[in-house]
Amino acid sequence: MKDIFVQSFTDLIGALEHYKDSNTCIFRGQANSSWKLLPKSGRPEFSKKYSKRLPEQGLFESWKRYAKYFVSKEPLNNWDWLALAQHHGLATRLLDWTKNPLIAAFFAVFEEENTDSSIYCYHIKDGTNPIEDNPFDFKGFSIFFPSGLSSRILSQRGIFTISSTPNIPLETLLQDELQKITIDKKSKKEIIQSLSFYGVNRMSIFQDLDGLSDHLNDYLLSSEKQDTRKKLESDLLFNNIPMG
Repeated sequence: MKDIFVQSFTDLIGALEHYKDSNTCIFRGQANSSWKLLPKSGRPEFSKKYSKRLPEQGLFESWKRYAKYFVSKEPLNNWDWLALAQHHGLATRLLDWTKNPLIAAFFAVFEEENTDSSIYCYHIKDGTNPIEDNPFDFKGFSIFFPSGLSSRILSQRGIFTISSTPNIPLETLLQDELQKITIDKKSKKEIIQSLSFYGVNRMSIFQDLDGLSDHLNDYLLSSEKQDTRKKLESDLLFNNIPMG
């Protein structure tokens, strides 16, 4: 696996430029560069808890049974149900990726400020969107395009990978097919500010009231030695705080 180390937003853009002519590349940002590419159900704290009494599929079926009371429109199939469960935090074998490298960069830098972070890049090959009716019958590794179940998935240009062995890191499964960009922890603050200037921030990514509140809180905390109210009004006027 090729690894590139970047120390600034300019370095990062330079590294991402290699992918600008590719329509088949997906990206994943991770706030800590030491984290493995594991879906939540494959991480030790979850995988060790599964048993014959409550296997991974059993947890999903329980979630789906109760989730029907909370959705206005039910997903069409088990794949979309699994994507919805993943979207709302259930431990599944899906792993979130995006087709937008700047969104991956945001997820890489907006947390864990004291550690280096990373962006993984993967070129999609044949075999996308498995045809099995049941995600737990699928064997191997594949890309899964969700059906746009929420505005957040759309705004994040979301896409998923799925593996029938979720406890094996994708670095092991894919090896030389992956590329990794490691981001120096010292550059995280600068990259966050640059991404916000280009319209990539909590408000544009999450597109809800929580995202708006988080973004304005971030804006307040990042404003130093200036009249914050006047600067906020000015930036809103000139659209330096993107409206999504």
